[in-house]
Amino acid sequence: MKIGLKSWVATCLALGAGPVFAQQTNADTLKINELQPVTVTAFRVETAALSTPLSMTRIGENQLQLGTQQLSLDEALAGVPGVFVQNGNNFAQDIRLSIRGFGARSAFGIRGIKVLVDGFPESTPDGTAQVDAVDPGSLTGISVIRSGTGGLYGNASGGSVNFNTMKFTDKEWGEIKASFGSYRFRKLQFRTGGGIANKLLYSLNGSYTGIEGYRNHSGMTNYLLNGGILLPLNGNSSLKAVISYVNSPKANDPGGLSAEEAEEDPKKSINANQKVGENLWQLRVGLTYDKAFSPKNSMKASIFHTNRSFESRLFSNIVELERSFTGGTFSFSHKGKIGRVKWELSPGIDLETQVDNRARFGNDGGKTDATLDQVESFSMLGAYLVQRFDVGKKLTVLPAVRLDQIHIGIEDRFFVDFSDDSFGKQYLAFNPSLGINYQLLPTLSAFLNGSRNFETPTLLEISNGREDIRPQISKTGEVGLKCLAAGGKLQLDATYFMIWLEDEIILFDNLLTGVDYRNAAKSERRGFELGASMKISKHFKVNSSLSLAKYIYTDYDTGRDNVSGNYLPGLPRRMVSTAVFYEKNSFFASLTTQYIGEVFTNDNNDEKSKAYLLTNLNFGLVIKAGGFNISPFVGVNNLFDSKYNANVRINASKPFEPAPPRNFYFALKFSF
Repeated sequence: MKIGLKSWVATCLALGAGPVFAQQTNADTLKINELQPVTVTAFRVETAALSTPLSMTRIGENQLQLGTQQLSLDEALAGVPGVFVQNGNNFAQDIRLSIRGFGARSAFGIRGIKVLVDGFPESTPDGTAQVDAVDPGSLTGISVIRSGTGGLYGNASGGSVNFNTMKFTDKEWGEIKASFGSYRFRKLQFRTGGGIANKLLYSLNGSYTGIEGYRNHSGMTNYLLNGGILLPLNGNSSLKAVISYVNSPKANDPGGLSAEEAEEDPKKSINANQKVGENLWQLRVGLTYDKAFSPKNSMKASIFHTNRSFESRLFSNIVELERSFTGGTFSFSHKGKIGRVKWELSPGIDLETQVDNRARFGNDGGKTDATLDQVESFSMLGAYLVQRFDVGKKLTVLPAVRLDQIHIGIEDRFFVDFSDDSFGKQYLAFNPSLGINYQLLPTLSAFLNGSRNFETPTLLEISNGREDIRPQISKTGEVGLKCLAAGGKLQLDATYFMIWLEDEIILFDNLLTGVDYRNAAKSERRGFELGASMKISKHFKVNSSLSLAKYIYTDYDTGRDNVSGNYLPGLPRRMVSTAVFYEKNSFFASLTTQYIGEVFTNDNNDEKSKAYLLTNLNFGLVIKAGGFNISPFVGVNNLFDSKYNANVRINASKPFEPAPPRNFYFALKFSF
C-alpha cells in the first residue's frame, strides 16, 4: 500500500473546513465522535495535537464504555496501530502488551513500555508493569504514544500508555451496571462523581469481576476500588489526590499446550495439579500539586507510594513478593520568546525507588522448602530538559534530553546453600530525542523524530543470578503525516518507523530453571502504520488501522543455532482492524473485526501460530425514564467462531494458549 503526499493533500483539501482544533466533541446523536483535545502534554510540554511530532492515538470514553464487556484491557486497546495485545484470557499472567515489538519478551505483565494511570507511574523503575489495578469499566480515556520516549521517561520507555479513570465535573453523575456471560462471567460495578465548582470535585469507581474461564483452571476473581478528589486552592493552583486498591484472591494459569494438545483438547490445563496461579493485593496513593505563577511560569509536583503483596504459584516453585514503590516528580515550565521564535522550557526531575522482598519455595501442590530469600532494589534518579520552539506559524521543533542514574542491588538472605549471591550494579544512561513538525496546511502536518532508548534487565530477569544480562539499547526514527479535517470528522495518520537494537533481551525456556533470559547481539524493526477515523454520516463512524512490520534478528547466535535473518517470535507482521459504530435515537451497535497475521513461536521460526480473523458484535438501547437512563445491551465475542490462540509463549516447549470459541455477554446499566 502506497500513500503519497499528493493523495494526503487532495484528501484534506477535499474535506478540509477551517482550523481543526477550534472545537471539541460535536453535540450530535453520534456521541462517539470524540476528538483529540486542543492540546496534549505527550512531550511533557503543552503542544497542539496536530503539531506534536509523535505517533499518538487517543481512545475516548464513549468508545470504551458503550456496550463493551470490560473483562480485559485487550478489548480497549484493540485496533491501535502498531499495538499488539495478547493474554486477555490468562489473568495470572496479565495482558502482554507490545508497541512496535517493545514488550513482546514479557513472560507475564508488561515490559519495556511506560505505563501511567491517572498520570502516576504504574511501571516500576525497573521497567515492569501489571495492570490488574486498572478496571476497563472505569476508563474515561486511553492515550498511547507509539514513538520511543526514552528522552522523556527514561528507562524502558519504548512507548507509553496512559490510562485515565477519573472524571472530574461539578455535575453530579452516577451509574450502576451488572453484567453476565459465558463461562460464568459476572461483573458488578458502580461509577459516580460530582462536587462543587471551584471548591471540590470527586470521582469514585468500584467493581467486582469473576469468571470461571473457557479453559480448565483459568478462573479469576477481582475486587477494585479507586477514586480521587480535585481541590482548586485558588485561581491559579490545584491539588489532586488519588487512591487505588485492588484485591485479586484468585487468578489461575492453565498453562501452555503443544500444537497437538491444542488441537485435540484446547480446554486442557497442564497446571491444575500444581495449582498454578497468583493472588495479590495492591494499594496506591498519589498527590499532584499544580501552580501557575503567571501566564508564562508554572510548576507541577507529584508524589506517590505503592504497596503490593503478591504470591505466584508456578509449576515447580512458589514465589512470595512484598513490594514497596515510592517516587516523585517535579517540573517547571517557562514560556517566552527568543527573538521572533516562541519558546517553552521545561526542566524536571524524577525520583523513584523500588524494593522487592522476594522468597521462593518448592511446589508439589503446596509450599515446600525455601530455595531463595533476597531483597532486590532498583532506584532511579532522572533529570530531563524538554524545549519547544515555534518558528513562525508552521514549524515546531521539540528537543529533549534525559540523564538517568540507576542502581540495582540484590541482598542475598538465603544462607542454606553456603553462598552469598549479593551484588550491585550502576548505570548512567543518556537518552536524547528530537522531534520536528511542519504544518503543510491548516489540516495537514508532517513530522519526523528520532530518539535513543535504554532498557535495563528487570529485577525478575536477574533474580535467578543472571547478572550477566546486559542492558538493551535502541535507536528509533520515524516520519509521518497527520490529517484532521472536516471539522474533526476525518482523522488520518500514517507513519513509517525504523528501530535498531543492540543486546535485545530475549525470553526463552531454560529446562533447569524455567523462564530465563539472554541477549541477542543485534536486531532491527521496520514498519508502516496507518490509522483512520471517519464520521461517514450523522449515525455512522468507522475506525480502521493497518500495521505492516518486519522484526528480524540481524546478528544472533543462540549458542546452538545461528538465527540471524529470522523473525522475532511473538509478533505478527500484519494487523488490520476495522470498527463500525452506529447510534440512532435510543439504539446503538458496534461491529469490530481484527485480522492478526501469523506469529512465530520461537527464534528458529520452525513453529508458528496461524493467522486469524476475529469479529465482535454488540448492540443495545439507551432508554430515558425520568431523570435516569436504562441501558440493556448484548455482546457476542468471536462471532464467526474462529479457532485461534489468545497467547503465544515465546521459545517455550508448549507455546499455545487457545482462545475461547464464540461466547456471549449481556448487561443492564442504570445511570443519571
